[in-house]
This record gives sequence, structure tokens and C-alpha cells, in this order.
Amino acid sequence: MSAEEFWKDDPQLFVAYRTSFINKKNREMEELDYKCWLQGLYIHDGNGKLFSSLKQFIGNIIASMFKGKKDNKQIDTYPVKPYMELAKEQKKEEIEKKKKENYQEYQKSMIYFGTVKQRFLENLKKKGE
Repeated sequence: MSAEEFWKDDPQLFVAYRTSFINKKNREMEELDYKCWLQGLYIHDGNGKLFSSLKQFIGNIIASMFKGKKDNKQIDTYPVKPYMELAKEQKKEEIEKKKKENYQEYQKSMIYFGTVKQRFLENLKKKGE
């Protein structure tokens, strides 16, 4: 807001600028908070995977020392894509699966109604004869 607008224009204009500024700062804080939370999620997930792989590694060393059974399960790796993108892809796959199921239900209903129609036509022929 320029000084001229502040002193010569409507006082409500100042209130509008101020409200807009406060809303903008609140949105920026929410975005920053979300980014920090997401970064913490990635760090937490990475630490968990590191801990589990380290636990598996140490367990395998101890098992080999005492002729025990080794744990050969796949160690989790860092995600290929961001979590939000993975969630979107999973949701898209679920939608496609649901569409497929709905289409199969539709096909079954069409077959059913086709047989009902055929029976009806056969009954009409029998009555007509």
C-alpha cells in the first residue's frame, strides 16, 4: 500500500490490505509447517528402515556365529517417488480397479437381462402359437 493510498483513499482499503497480508502470512506458515512435517516423516521413515536393516545385519552376524537361522528378507529401500505421488498412484489404481469391477457387474447384469428378454420372447412365441 502506497503512502498516497494510505492517506487519501478509503480507510477500508487499509483494512483489506492488512487482512490480505495476515492471510498470506498464515498460508506461508501453514505451508512451512507442512513441509517441515513432511521432512520429519521422511527422516523418521529413513531412520526406521536404517534401524531395521542394522538389526537384521547384526542378527545375521550373531546367527552365523552360533549357527542359527539367518534372516534373508528384503531390506526396505528409500522410496522411488514422494509419498504424495505414491498415494495418488495407489488411489488411481484403486479407482481403475473399481471401474473394472463395476464394468464386470454391468456385463453380468446385461447377460442376465438378455436371458430374461430371450425367455420373455420365447414365452410370447409359445402364447402366439
